[in-house]
Amino acid sequence: VFMLKFIFGRPASGKTYNVLNMINEIALSGKSAVLIVPEQFSFESERAVLKALGDKAALNVSVMSFSRLCDEVGRAVGGIAGVTLTEADKVIFMNRALLAAADELKIWRRYCHSVFFAKTMLDTIGEFKINTVTPESLKKAAEETESPSLALKLHDIAVIYETYDTLVGEKFIDPADNLTKLFRQLENCRFFENKTVFLDSFKGFTGQQFRIIDRILSQADDVIVSLTNDPALDNDYNVFMNIRTTEKKI
Repeated sequence: VFMLKFIFGRPASGKTYNVLNMINEIALSGKSAVLIVPEQFSFESERAVLKALGDKAALNVSVMSFSRLCDEVGRAVGGIAGVTLTEADKVIFMNRALLAAADELKIWRRYCHSVFFAKTMLDTIGEFKINTVTPESLKKAAEETESPSLALKLHDIAVIYETYDTLVGEKFIDPADNLTKLFRQLENCRFFENKTVFLDSFKGFTGQQFRIIDRILSQADDVIVSLTNDPALDNDYNVFMNIRTTEKKI
């Protein structure tokens, strides 16, 4: 029977300690576990798992961040890999996109030769990608908003966004698209099957990460999520409100 479990506690209250104990039990039974942590905690978490479980049991545990998960699934799936764009490459592609889309832009055409504007658009579109906002949803929002100026801005961003993605195409990889690509790959690659998955040390998740969690929930034997929360603070508005929203969404 599938189990989704949450571990709550204040900071430094022993949540990770409990996670490691649960992972140890799973590893000693010969089953596989995956521990997903934020990028900055991946090395520290690998050391903690090795120390708590020992060399032999630790072989049954994979410690990874979401970005490393992209690499692992990518290797499992195989196929043709594109060239990953650097920040400088992305600016070049965005400049090309602005020039290619210039005739369709309604209010930002005069900025098409601005490197600063290109960088601003990259940051903006990057945020949209992280939160799974597509050019289509921007166009729809432009049609539905009652603000004429906002409608024009949304239209222009949608056109720039769409043109940029078209230019990048399949030969190149914008790192901002990695989790979206992973979501698609996990539709046919059952990477988490027969595994217990732990998510620890996160303060919240992006739209892209929530979609990956959706895939994990559909494949894994069990999922355990550790979140910082203080049950004593039961009012609607407190420092842990975002965490409780995260719990409900999962």
